Amino acid sequence: MAGLVLLASLVPTVASAAGPAPEGAVLEKADRFVREQKERAGVPGVAYSVVRGDELIHSGTYGEDGRGDPVTTRTPFLVGSLAKPVTALAVMRQVEAGKVELNAPVRRYLPWFHPKSEGQKPVTVRQLLNQSSGLSERDGITRADRFDNEPGGVQRVARDLADVSLSAAPGERHEYSNANYMLLGALLEEVTGKPFDQQLRENVLKPLGMDGALTNSEEAERAALAPGHRFFFGQPKKFDFGYDTSGVPYGYFGANLKDLSAFASAQLTGSGLGVLSRDGFRQMHQGTVSVHDRHRYGFGWRDDEMDGLDERMVWHSGATPGYHGIVVLLPEHDLAVVVQYNAAGLAKENLLNNTAFGVARILLGAEPLSADEDSWLTWILVVLGTVAAVLAAAVGWSAFRVIHPRRGLRRGALRIMIGGVAAMALCLLTAAAACIILPQQMGGNSKVALLFVPDAGWLLVVVTALALVLAPLRMGMTIRALTSLRRQGRVERAERDAAEVSSVNPVATR
Repeated sequence: MAGLVLLASLVPTVASAAGPAPEGAVLEKADRFVREQKERAGVPGVAYSVVRGDELIHSGTYGEDGRGDPVTTRTPFLVGSLAKPVTALAVMRQVEAGKVELNAPVRRYLPWFHPKSEGQKPVTVRQLLNQSSGLSERDGITRADRFDNEPGGVQRVARDLADVSLSAAPGERHEYSNANYMLLGALLEEVTGKPFDQQLRENVLKPLGMDGALTNSEEAERAALAPGHRFFFGQPKKFDFGYDTSGVPYGYFGANLKDLSAFASAQLTGSGLGVLSRDGFRQMHQGTVSVHDRHRYGFGWRDDEMDGLDERMVWHSGATPGYHGIVVLLPEHDLAVVVQYNAAGLAKENLLNNTAFGVARILLGAEPLSADEDSWLTWILVVLGTVAAVLAAAVGWSAFRVIHPRRGLRRGALRIMIGGVAAMALCLLTAAAACIILPQQMGGNSKVALLFVPDAGWLLVVVTALALVLAPLRMGMTIRALTSLRRQGRVERAERDAAEVSSVNPVATR
């Protein structure tokens, strides 16, 4: 376990207009809560910080990375969808520079973008930023995670959306989708004339002092980015999936705790950084599209309220297959909380996010709320495991019956054929459900399931394979049963014929 890093919080600090800095007892309570959350989640390593204005006043690092080294404030993590507010900041910089207009059609900058069902009102840059373009969540998921590290990858991913079908009219409603930020990445390359990683470093990262940030596979290799962890039947397992330069605009941005703390500080202090005006930051944080209840979406940020506290918080979280991160801003208190985990799992998302929410509540003098893992994945694993066991037993039984068909069948040929066809149809339907339908209902496809929920993903593969093996076995059983029935019929006819001959000429049988 890495030692706790205490910065300016351990010495007297000068209070600002936003109020005094958190006291040592409050920060110690936050430390205990983070450690408890780490143990509850079963994550190998975590890093967190508390930022006040332009100071990183407190940080804690616990556990180890994917190589067994202690986590420190310089340990690189992938941040997942926390890349979206980074990309949004880069876009807003170009807006204030006069190179991008928020209400302009996207195809002004990307002429090849002509989505279906767009109608008379084209998708605008603003709608990409606040996730109201009509691009679907599924289109963003299925086009993500390409691990394309060749030049031009950002453009290749975006161009796959050239004629995509919209799920709603532009501006009609909020639908969170990686696809919006895939297009924004390509847009930034067009207006700056530079690769996404280069313009991001020059225009955002360097001015903010985010020197340890990762924007391409070469940087990730130099920084020795360790494997993350995925959960396999509740246990964290190392997963070295590599870097995805083409995915940086929406999710594969990398940063250490100091980098994300500097980014959070920029959101609080605003002006004087040479990146964006204070009004520009405010505009990014202001939610303009309703998500649900008090929760609204701004430009790469979620504008929300803390349960039961009537306190505004601006936040965003993100995950890749192996890492999870979240930043919570408390603008009225000039405070921010950053939490990075080196493991991720869909069922644990609420639990991991609650670490940052809980620390924020502690800083405000309230108790953290409890959060548990979602039980849906457990039930999915139980159901899939049961189906796999039943199919495995059926495969074994069917193979035995193909080799040793039943004798003395009392069913007719028609019933045997109907039963065989029904069994094969059920097997094929089960395979289709496991391979196609269920992954789609989960918002992606089989590849996404294997990447983000590997235990469920592999059970889906097993169920699919067993169902596809069982189908021809059931066909074989049907054929063998019909063959046996015909043979049995011939034997019975021969016996009847012999009996008739015996009754007609009893002497002939002596």
